[in-house]
Amino acid sequence: MKQQLVLLYQLQQTDSQTEADEAELSGLDNGETLAGELEAEEAKLSELEDKLTAAQAELHDKQLQLQGTEDDRQAKWDQTYGGMVSDPKELSALERKIQELDRRKDKLEEDIIMLLDDVETLQEQVGQKQADVEEMSSRLSEVRQHFEQRCAELSEELQYLAQRRGELEAQTKPGLLDDYEHTRQHSANIAVAVAKDRACSACHTAVASSLLGELQQPAIVVRCESCRRILVLDKWI
Repeated sequence: MKQQLVLLYQLQQTDSQTEADEAELSGLDNGETLAGELEAEEAKLSELEDKLTAAQAELHDKQLQLQGTEDDRQAKWDQTYGGMVSDPKELSALERKIQELDRRKDKLEEDIIMLLDDVETLQEQVGQKQADVEEMSSRLSEVRQHFEQRCAELSEELQYLAQRRGELEAQTKPGLLDDYEHTRQHSANIAVAVAKDRACSACHTAVASSLLGELQQPAIVVRCESCRRILVLDKWI
């Protein structure tokens, strides 16, 4: 009986490890959530880059307009005050045109200053978002690598545990194996406990001296009086 009880304890250890591995495997992070977050951040980055490109294009256009306005104003100035025009009405019209060009130049300069600020701000935002995306991408790579590696390790271990369980089942008496399975179903998947320091390792209740005596020379299955789990002595394992 002692050897059979040891087999049950080993079976319990195998089943507990299998349960733990399966739980870990099902709970492994495959990076799906992080991948979704990365996709959202990449979309934000793309949006910022589009805004930056548009702002830079608008800035370039305003600068070209300003240059054209300044060239046009200079031409009108030379025409007005270079002695090329003598007709008062024509001179008056040219002066009004110069004033209009001055106003346009002032407005363009204001727009350019604002656009320069916008471009600078967007460049900073794009740079920060690029750094965020790169950091998140690196993390995702690490998560996926860990997922694949740990999946392989757990799958290999589960395969070994399944083989080990089959070996233990083959060595265990059928009636005792049925008793083990029944107890396990009704005891939170823990059918075998260790009597250590005169207490049950599962429920921590003191084990009666009479039961400890029976365990010394086991002829029958000895159970904890409190939790009804099968007991084995710690010195056997």
